[in-house]
Amino acid sequence: MSAYPMTVEQISEKEREARELVKRKARFSSIAAALPIPFLDIGTDMKLMNDITGEIEEIFELDHKQVSGLSDDMKNRAAVMATSMGSEFVGRQTTKFLIKRIVKGSSRRAFRFVPIIGQAVGAFVSYMVMKKLGNDHIEKCAAALRQQTLV
Repeated sequence: MSAYPMTVEQISEKEREARELVKRKARFSSIAAALPIPFLDIGTDMKLMNDITGEIEEIFELDHKQVSGLSDDMKNRAAVMATSMGSEFVGRQTTKFLIKRIVKGSSRRAFRFVPIIGQAVGAFVSYMVMKKLGNDHIEKCAAALRQQTLV
């Protein structure tokens, strides 16, 4: 819990620091989604989301109780699982689509890149959703801090 009220500039600086953290963790999520190991990305995303929320709360000098009234942890966890499973699905669907297109075009050399493209799409989806969930938590923490400052 923050011991003193913060200025708008201090809150903005904490938001910038937290957004950098979220980008870094989202990159890890995308790497896990790109690896062809079943269910690795789901476990990784769950761990990263827990880390992100805890570290963001530390940056804002808040405890979880101060933010939990504003956030819904179960919804975030469900979103992380859906994201992980969704990025795998998107990757598989992209791969199927590309295979059909290549078969029609008869370019056999391009087949070797199809799985890579599908995994890249899945990694991108995972990155974007993890970043969105992290940024949403930043907004909730900043709102809690602003509310505390106004009181």
